[in-house]
Amino acid sequence: MSFTAIDHPAIACRDVRKQIAWYCENLGMRVIAMNGAEPPSAILGYDPDARGGAVLELMPARDAGPPPAEVARFSPGLRHLALRVGDFDAAMSQLRAGGAVFLGPPADNALGGGRIVSFRDPEGNELQIVQR
Repeated sequence: MSFTAIDHPAIACRDVRKQIAWYCENLGMRVIAMNGAEPPSAILGYDPDARGGAVLELMPARDAGPPPAEVARFSPGLRHLALRVGDFDAAMSQLRAGGAVFLGPPADNALGGGRIVSFRDPEGNELQIVQR
């Protein structure tokens, strides 16, 4: 089979520059590539050359739609992006300091084992941290 990995999910943003800054400051990502448009699209990730794992695309929203936080959490479609962490408590503290809104208390029931908590970014997209 010719498929080898997940390359990237994409999030359409109302304010791409604000989202880029938040993801870099609060999730430790860095800008790997930007297209130079205004507003820009960007690829963010943890590996500087984007070959060592999945990356995230942030792009400008072009169509109208409800704010992400208004979409039912378990309706059909892509529902969250999970980020693996090495120190769960430190990651939660960092997110709290960055203004993340948690959707409940941490739990020890991540599918496949591990600690997990869901939260929202500044535009309301659901993210999770998980420590396995």
